[in-house]
Amino acid sequence: MQKQESIIKELKMKKYIVSLLAMSALVANDKVVLDKASISGESFQETAWELLEYQSQMPTKNVSLIGEKQLLESSSGSGGIQSILERIAGITYARTSGLGGNISIRGQNTRNGRSIIAIDGVRVNGRTELEFDMIDPLAIQSIEIIRGAASSMYGSNAMNGVINFKTRRWMGDVSAPFKMDAKIRGVEVASVNNALGGRAEVLGGGDGWDVLVGLTGRKASDFRTPAGVAKESKYHSYGTDFNIGYTKNAIRYYLSGKYYSVSNHEANGLFSRPGTSYGFTMSEDPLREIYLKMGVEAYELAGFADKMDWYAYWRRWDTDIYNQLPNGQYRHRKVYNNNYVGGRLNLDKTLKSHSLSYGIDVWSSISPTQLRDEVIRPNPRVILNSRDTYQVSIAPYIKDDYYLNEAWILSGSLRYDYYKMKIGKKKSTTERMDTTLETTRFLDSHSTMTTGALTGNLGATYFINDKFSLNANISQDFKSQGTTGMFPNYGASIQTLANLDLKPETGQTYEIGAKFADKNHYSSLNFYRTNYTDMIALQSLNATTQQYQNIGKAYVQGIELESVHRFLEKWNLQLVGAYTYGQDKTANKPLAYIAPFSGSLSLGYDFLWGSLSWIQRLYLGKKRINNTQERESKTYTMSDIKAVMNLGYFKKDFKDMEMIVGVENLFNTKGRNPATQENINYSRALTNPLLEPGINAFMKFAYKY
Repeated sequence: MQKQESIIKELKMKKYIVSLLAMSALVANDKVVLDKASISGESFQETAWELLEYQSQMPTKNVSLIGEKQLLESSSGSGGIQSILERIAGITYARTSGLGGNISIRGQNTRNGRSIIAIDGVRVNGRTELEFDMIDPLAIQSIEIIRGAASSMYGSNAMNGVINFKTRRWMGDVSAPFKMDAKIRGVEVASVNNALGGRAEVLGGGDGWDVLVGLTGRKASDFRTPAGVAKESKYHSYGTDFNIGYTKNAIRYYLSGKYYSVSNHEANGLFSRPGTSYGFTMSEDPLREIYLKMGVEAYELAGFADKMDWYAYWRRWDTDIYNQLPNGQYRHRKVYNNNYVGGRLNLDKTLKSHSLSYGIDVWSSISPTQLRDEVIRPNPRVILNSRDTYQVSIAPYIKDDYYLNEAWILSGSLRYDYYKMKIGKKKSTTERMDTTLETTRFLDSHSTMTTGALTGNLGATYFINDKFSLNANISQDFKSQGTTGMFPNYGASIQTLANLDLKPETGQTYEIGAKFADKNHYSSLNFYRTNYTDMIALQSLNATTQQYQNIGKAYVQGIELESVHRFLEKWNLQLVGAYTYGQDKTANKPLAYIAPFSGSLSLGYDFLWGSLSWIQRLYLGKKRINNTQERESKTYTMSDIKAVMNLGYFKKDFKDMEMIVGVENLFNTKGRNPATQENINYSRALTNPLLEPGINAFMKFAYKY
């Protein structure tokens, strides 16, 4: 509470910031409450203080928040956490199955390594689509999204944005007597894939302690599309997590962690596209994650900092991947013993009109076990597709937000990332097959490599008055090549050739935007352009081979709109949309798999017992395409309807409990998201690219506590 009160107190001194940020916090909510209480008092603290803290750390950045309310009231049965993220401007969901898939931010798929997923600020290294599969929306308190360059805060690969998932913890009074309760956080069912999911928690605290232990599980069958069942799109998962803290003398010591196991079947085959329609099957059975984090949060410090945050973590992945081809070949890929260890020390200090953050960020990747492919049939054999690898990054950084006067906020940040990569001596099978020994000689002579990159950001916000503001940003960013492309990879159906000359990628992002906020209206319009040099892209060489290459210079530019309006006391209207344009300047052709325009319109009405909303989603078809990788797609729109019932209205004992019922894709529209990949060497089919789910009725019980 001391942390929360200090944030509120600081922002109340600048009424123009309070008004603007409180309205921003409401953009992500389906039911919008825009009265006086929403920017002051307990209601304000409940709905907006998390975003106020987050955005006060980045006042010139383009930040969005999906809060607790929207997470509880959204359906995840037909798409997991990714389908919820898609409601933010500039984000689209590139689906690969009922649960799997990636997010595209500003036209760039998270698999391409230009955006970062973080859990409580800890960046997730490795395949991002795996982390999405491990996230239950009921286990998350809020999601913070930075759209735009953030390398100066997070390092390599944060060129297009950051999605930070904030996990749940008990937030009661730790000075009270100790007490624990067991509660059902939520239960959800969905018709399109016979999905069932839920979460239970044991939580409480007192005598200095805060404790939360959660148990979560989900399962679903193959989902139905308007053209039939998407075979091999089923999944099931289970997991447990905990967050335990002890607070004394304004210092909180904590330990958190989780164990998760997922069995996920990929309908469109991932790298085995075109998927099950052509007999290509793929499953991750299981995917396992172990994660531990320990840290210290200290407040009211004297001298060098007002606040200190230190943590260290360890994450391990193990994955069993099974592939089957139409010709009967069946193989088991063992991706074992992938470890990520790191930590951060961050210090915050206020010096007159300056708000400083500085510290050091360290992470390392330790993969001592080679990638192992076991061909089960025909001709059983073992293929080792890589060497053991080790990477470490050390990055000092500093950021300053300067409150120049009542009208101007200036922001600047610098970060230097030092990378060291070591390649082991265990040769891969593919090296032994290379009679020229080119790959072996290169890897032996480059067994230890180092590189470094300086990134930075300059930004400004100008408040014309209490309602209007303008903002601008310039950023320098980079993407490390890491071990990408150094090892040939002989997959089940597509072979990835090694590229020993791959170089790092750099980028510059320019943004300018405007915001308007008053008691009943909020609008944000943002323009951006990112220029890439030595852009890294996975290029298809033919039907069976591909390679990571530096394609040269490219750019992505676009416009993003978020707008919320309340009128006639009970009605609210929300508009979200993004136009995106990408071009490979070197080859003079469009960048592939960019959704040209996507957006949604939501119209809601508030009743005494709850609310009723109609949501219309629109995806503009692609006519401007890279014809070596994709085909044209059609425009489509989908309709959703949702009712939220506050059970406390009917019985006081059910206070803070809700029942949410609704229908997604009400008219069973056939749609293929323009960001979803396909294999153009095969004709278009249900899984090439994968069709979106058909009509889906869902019901959800949610308990906010």
